[in-house]
Amino acid sequence: MKHMKKLIALALSAMAALSLTVPAFAADYDFETAAAQDYYDSTSYEDVYGSEYNYGGPNVVDYQVPELEYGIQSSTMTGVMERTTLPGLQQSVATGGGGYGYGAEGGGGPITQLVEAGVSSGAASSTVPSVPATPTYQQPAYTSVTGMAYSDGSIGTVKIPSLGISMKVWEGETTESMKKGLGHYSSSSGWDGNVCVCGHNRGSKYVIGSIKDLEQGDTITYTTIYGTRTYQVTVVQIIPNDDWSYLQSTADNRITITTCLADHPESRVVVQAVEKK
Repeated sequence: MKHMKKLIALALSAMAALSLTVPAFAADYDFETAAAQDYYDSTSYEDVYGSEYNYGGPNVVDYQVPELEYGIQSSTMTGVMERTTLPGLQQSVATGGGGYGYGAEGGGGPITQLVEAGVSSGAASSTVPSVPATPTYQQPAYTSVTGMAYSDGSIGTVKIPSLGISMKVWEGETTESMKKGLGHYSSSSGWDGNVCVCGHNRGSKYVIGSIKDLEQGDTITYTTIYGTRTYQVTVVQIIPNDDWSYLQSTADNRITITTCLADHPESRVVVQAVEKK
């Protein structure tokens, strides 16, 4: 009997202990904290670009052209007196003469120039309907600067008689080049086609700020190992600092000169001259 009572007492003690235990559930725990939470954005293509990846075809990321940092070849603007980051030259070129409505009377030609063929001179016959001329394609001209350097390293000399300017041209649109004269845009031709150069407008030994005073018809000469060409000014314009349209390749021979506009970092001066026939 004593043994039975002892068992009952132990059972009652165990039940009492269990009745004091409070069950715990996940919902009763609070994981919130005032501390900063570090996290990483999703690297999934769908999350980053908002579209599914197109295997074997073009994707959103294919059209994203990164900007080049200031000072890297083909990224500095002409005669930079102001520090600025600009897109690569051939990455933002617009088609059409002048671009942005700034071209006038012989502005920068399109990348591929269309020339009407078979157009006869004189008045058209009133009895024979005129037939629209068929445009013919002319390949843009280009000459590499390889092998053009003189013994001093320059690739040519530009002279503007009306302004008393005579400067050597050095490869690269860089500050280092413009310390010695004019810098040649490395993306442009060295002889045939559109030769593009730039220079400081002030604050340097070699400055060309006065090109804004040129007039249509003024002459510019460019001399290289291939000879000397004479160009006639057709464009003198103030353009936005992101207008690269005048640097396009052309089928005809021309020279394009750019520089900063004093006290106007958002603008540039561009002069373009076409070979004089």
